Amino acid sequence: MTGGSVHGADYLAASGWVKQPSMAHLLLDNGVPLPTREFLHDAFEPAAWAEADKVCRHLEQQFRDCNFSQSVVWGPLLVPRPDLLDVRGALGAGARESQEEITRPDFVDERLPEGADVTDPASPWTLYVTAVSDAGLAMGSYDEVRGRGDDLGSSRDEVGRGNNSYESLQGGAGGRFLVDGFDTRALMVRQLWGALVVQNLRAPDSEKRDRWTMTLFAGEEPVEGMAVSGTVLHGQVRQRLGKTSRGSAPVRVRPALRVASAVA
Repeated sequence: MTGGSVHGADYLAASGWVKQPSMAHLLLDNGVPLPTREFLHDAFEPAAWAEADKVCRHLEQQFRDCNFSQSVVWGPLLVPRPDLLDVRGALGAGARESQEEITRPDFVDERLPEGADVTDPASPWTLYVTAVSDAGLAMGSYDEVRGRGDDLGSSRDEVGRGNNSYESLQGGAGGRFLVDGFDTRALMVRQLWGALVVQNLRAPDSEKRDRWTMTLFAGEEPVEGMAVSGTVLHGQVRQRLGKTSRGSAPVRVRPALRVASAVA
């Protein structure tokens, strides 16, 4: 996958949410509307798609000098409300039956908490823009990405209220992650990556790609002094813990911005 961006409802309507029968059945069984082209056009105003395209451009511009930016694709990501379908943890085997590259049960380290929820509690789907490519950007270790004293908790709380603008996060390491006034680290969370693993028709952060990578969840707090990351390795979706100082080339991040909520 080469760099650039992908666009709009047509891209999402052809994603794993709809095209993987096992996932489409799970959505319907849980009362989540399928994100078909018709649903998306009804659920989101045209301005939301224009905003998503603008955000793609801004993210691409902001991070153009980062390592591996030439292979990063920016695009829309749909995330379901967790009381309807929770993608933060392990999904049952039946859910992944149509994902041919995922052949083993999900692994989630038992020490991990529930994880941040950044979706709109009043909407079945929340729309974001992030790196939807096989891998994200290489921007260093958890320690380097988070910096010192940067509090992302308030950012995530504001996202849940639909606010993408923060003046309190201009300092620390956050400056290089600010896009349209928002600290994009706040949405580097398990929930968005879990949705991406479903949405993409081939597994992201997998050794089956050009190179094996993992996505670092810099928006989540450390667990027992360790950073949380996600990868797909040997046919298994894995959420695991590792050193906060690890910053080698396979360690990637996926900056993100919230765009809109689907009309319920």
